[in-house]
Amino acid sequence: MTVAAALERNPLDAWAVRRTGIAPEFLKRKTIVEYQLRAIQQTVAWVRSKSSFYAEQLAGFPTTWPQSLDEFMQAPLTAPSEIIGRGHEFLCVPQNQISRVVTLESSGTCGGRKRVFFTAEDQNLALDFFAHGVAAMAEKGDRMLIALPGEREGSVGFQLARGISCAGVVPIPHGLVVDPLATVDRMDREKPALLIGLPVQMLAVAIKGGEVGRRVFDHLHTIVLCSDHVPQSLVLRIRQATGCEVFEHYGSTEMGLGGGVDCRVHAGYHLREADLFFEIVSPETGEPVTDGQMGEVVFTTLGRLGMPLIRYRTGDVTRIIPGPCPCGSPLRRMERVRARVDSHVVFGPEGGTTIGVLDESLFAISGVQDFAATLVSGTPSELQVTIYAPGARKHVEPEVESALMAIPAVGANCASGALRLRVDFQDQPFPVTGAKRKIRVQPLR
Repeated sequence: MTVAAALERNPLDAWAVRRTGIAPEFLKRKTIVEYQLRAIQQTVAWVRSKSSFYAEQLAGFPTTWPQSLDEFMQAPLTAPSEIIGRGHEFLCVPQNQISRVVTLESSGTCGGRKRVFFTAEDQNLALDFFAHGVAAMAEKGDRMLIALPGEREGSVGFQLARGISCAGVVPIPHGLVVDPLATVDRMDREKPALLIGLPVQMLAVAIKGGEVGRRVFDHLHTIVLCSDHVPQSLVLRIRQATGCEVFEHYGSTEMGLGGGVDCRVHAGYHLREADLFFEIVSPETGEPVTDGQMGEVVFTTLGRLGMPLIRYRTGDVTRIIPGPCPCGSPLRRMERVRARVDSHVVFGPEGGTTIGVLDESLFAISGVQDFAATLVSGTPSELQVTIYAPGARKHVEPEVESALMAIPAVGANCASGALRLRVDFQDQPFPVTGAKRKIRVQPLR
């Protein structure tokens, strides 16, 4: 494959060329790693001189450190709880240079609120990544309906709209899907070629269209799923219902929104390696694992000014896919996130499971639009599953119970008497589910 053909096949390579300064013909793993080491050295020098938190954290390392990526991966990990407790100590610029502050409720066990700070330059890095990421799936002049929060300046929908405009794609701000039929009607009027939103909400749009939907999907060719765990079973149902190509995006606020996106081969997320250095570590020990092994995603920001992060623990569990992508890109690939470090819920003596396992089992059932799961602890405990399957209860009820009992931890704990299963069905209203789905746990009242 020629250099020109490779860049056309995966436009993220063109973005990497521009961001790193590496000539297209030399964009290879060796040169990317060399670039990342230089960028890490610059980031370390910046935070040591500007951030009181990292000046303390890195005080024991030589002034010439690190000289290799292996050396760098001996640095302390940064935990979300440290941002919650010491957020302002991460800042590397005066407050008047901060253009955006995002406050997040912690999804982990530490609780509290995280505040993440960005300069205007930091935010522009995401715009550049969005522009090239969308270029992999759109043509200039295409219209994209953005079913994400976008009312506030700097929000994900707002930033995405600005970024794709740079690529010549026309943004149609929409906001989260509240009524799938209303969203389909708007798409019928606006005629977008692309749609982006939360996985569960995109499934609702895909299966709610009716005759109008069929007309809409004649215009629509691409659906992008983002902001939450993406079950493979849900992707397959969206493809079957719409005939569209489905792309997946991985990212978080702490990353600066963009983290990775898949190409047309759909063989993993190509990582945003010009702006972020990714590692997979053992959740128990914090030690790096080899490519192909499961572990927790850790990242370091490269070139960020306001609030750089060094070896930040995301809590996401997945693996780096070994070897090059069939598309020819040298950018590393990450498998879709399987679970969260703290997402495993124990049902009883026979073990437990994660929301990801429930997702794969239940979204595979035609008619299931969404669900919520809660474990009420007790003797026995009770797993309460609320299924949203408007108009389809009679069809899906036996399949839902069979699918749940087929999950080893559910079936075994029910058989031993340690767990009861309660399944309820709800038709309305449509649940506006946010990101970071999980099995809720509550004590017996």
